[in-house]
Amino acid sequence: MKKNVLFLTVLLLAVTAQAKIEKVYLIPFSHQDIGFTGTQLEVAQFYAEMYDDLPDFMKSFSDFNFTVETFWQFECWLKSNPEPYLIELYRNYAREGRIEFGSSYGSMHTGFTNDYVLSKSMERALDFARESGFEIATCLMNDVPGFSADLPDILAEKGIVYFMSGINDAYGSALGLEGSHNLFYWQGPLGNRILCWISKDSYAEGYLIKNVSMLRNYLNNLEETGYPYSEAAIMVAFDNAGYIPGAVAYLDLYKAWDDPETELLISTPSQFMNMMEEKYGETLETYSGDWSGWWEVVKSGGPSSAGQVRRVQEFARELDEELERADPELKSLMDLNLVLYGEHTSAVTAGWPGKLTLAKNITSNASVVGFAVEAYGAMEKLLEEMTDEESLIDELYIIAPHNGEFYVEIPSEIREGECLQLEISGMTFSGYPFHTEYTDCWNSYKEGYLFFLPLKKGVNSALLAGYRKETDIEESLESIFTLDYKQVEDGSIEVTVASREDQSLQFDLRLESYLTGEPTTFLPSGAKISSQNRSSDGLREVVTLGFDRGPVSQISLIVYFRGGVEIRIAIDKEGLPLVPYGDHSINYVLALGLDNITGIEYMGARSFTKMNGDLAGERPPFIPFESFVILDRSGKKTVVASRQSFSFNNGEKLRFQLLRHYSYSATSDLGITLLGENEPGTPKVQVFSFYIDTFEGGGFERASSFINAPFVITATSREER
Repeated sequence: MKKNVLFLTVLLLAVTAQAKIEKVYLIPFSHQDIGFTGTQLEVAQFYAEMYDDLPDFMKSFSDFNFTVETFWQFECWLKSNPEPYLIELYRNYAREGRIEFGSSYGSMHTGFTNDYVLSKSMERALDFARESGFEIATCLMNDVPGFSADLPDILAEKGIVYFMSGINDAYGSALGLEGSHNLFYWQGPLGNRILCWISKDSYAEGYLIKNVSMLRNYLNNLEETGYPYSEAAIMVAFDNAGYIPGAVAYLDLYKAWDDPETELLISTPSQFMNMMEEKYGETLETYSGDWSGWWEVVKSGGPSSAGQVRRVQEFARELDEELERADPELKSLMDLNLVLYGEHTSAVTAGWPGKLTLAKNITSNASVVGFAVEAYGAMEKLLEEMTDEESLIDELYIIAPHNGEFYVEIPSEIREGECLQLEISGMTFSGYPFHTEYTDCWNSYKEGYLFFLPLKKGVNSALLAGYRKETDIEESLESIFTLDYKQVEDGSIEVTVASREDQSLQFDLRLESYLTGEPTTFLPSGAKISSQNRSSDGLREVVTLGFDRGPVSQISLIVYFRGGVEIRIAIDKEGLPLVPYGDHSINYVLALGLDNITGIEYMGARSFTKMNGDLAGERPPFIPFESFVILDRSGKKTVVASRQSFSFNNGEKLRFQLLRHYSYSATSDLGITLLGENEPGTPKVQVFSFYIDTFEGGGFERASSFINAPFVITATSREER
């Protein structure tokens, strides 16, 4: 009896594992690559013309269906002022099911963007659908090799039940599931599930099938390699190729198909996904986890613009409703620029070989920087509008993203030996003078006074209340932390932070580089300390180290008397070496040596996740994170927070990606030539800042305040804008 049961089980598994494909769903769409095959304006113009032409083809062939993969491409057409009857025609096609709209504005780098930006990336398509009287059920994001663990929750909250992706898996096995095509439920940290179809053959799988014979071979290969379903989807698209790949598949495959055992359909994603869920949903596996990170590292080619976007998207998430009330139109513009920067082809790079002229490559890079500049400028203006009035000369506003205690830099004239007084809600606080050589969008003032302030979420009104001598200020020194450091032979700087309670934090740091093709070969920068200065005030102690040669210009070690240590690294981009074209680019990392790390969690778009999950196959050399990495160290937790860096590597040291520098561009007009300015219009010195603290005594809260440093609006800053 047992032998019979075993035989039947094996037979059933064999049949299931090698199902005969009886129905094939061809899914035509145009894959969006903003700026990949031309400048952003050129690609936008292409889509404006493509959606003018598509209705004629659909009228000629009544059984042809098409999918608008991502809404940016369709919006390019809407902005071209098409005839109203054409807009209504598209709405009718959508209501009839002949045209389907995907929910996303673009194929996003979900490891770089936070949940706020990912949610906003869905709203334009969903708004259009709501206004037009049809529903959107599917999100398509193609090309990107992996996605954040939080994506299922974000999609489910928007009412999206299906996710389809043709991933670009050429650079590593990003998805850890067997088979070239995977159907499964993906569950987010909040427990929401969405049904996913992932093709490792990419979104271009159907584009590469040129005739009926090739299609038969393709299906036979699927069956022979164990494809388990009697239905299959084939995505038919290519980079900014419009509806032409779908039209070719329709004419050369669908119309020419003569196999009575296998039915061919021209379909949309939801038609296929709905059928698969009804037929197989109860038997499908449910997985969870993060599998992002293969491409997000390209954002480090624009460290200044990426830093601005990270600053704005975190603030926008916390003050979403307040910003909306201040100016809905301006906030919509800010959100749009955040989404555009997070799109997978929006990166400051050397360009894809032979695609763009040098001038167009520089134009494309400037456009990407422009997304960040526009988003940051809109945020500043929105915060000013939240105050709803002009600042007096002795009045300022401090806008905090949440309730808490923050270190706040107030710009002001420095008076030697005196502290600035600040009054908030009837309480007076003392600020201590600071000077800095290099600034960024978190620390934007060369000099002024540093305060430690309890703030409420939103607008805090403050009054400059004059100066007092430093000797008149009483400050409790019970919890002062002291800082010690030394540089050792290999170029590392060993740091020890100790308190009077015998608590200590020890680590070493150094700047390293690697070439893009060798992400596991780290070389020390070789820079030596050429100058050093130590200073202290009532809130912190600062050690400033100058270096003898580029690209490291300066490293500052800052220990705060209430706990925690900040590291600021200034890199002079003019000191970066010339990298041969064959090496593509050079990458700089901060290497941190922290002992006894037994486990790591990192912040994703919304939640913390562990290094490995159900879906992760190979992990990329650098894993993306949102601001925080949590280390288990012999039973205690340490937080490493980063403002500008957004990917890390965990080997014998904890390494954080800083910047990627390209020297050459392979252009379509000049061949291989020097790229010139890598990130047009940005400062030549780039600052990177990190914060390290233990969880004891509120270390994570301090790290959160470090990441979400308040904005300060003064009468002068209003005038400058």
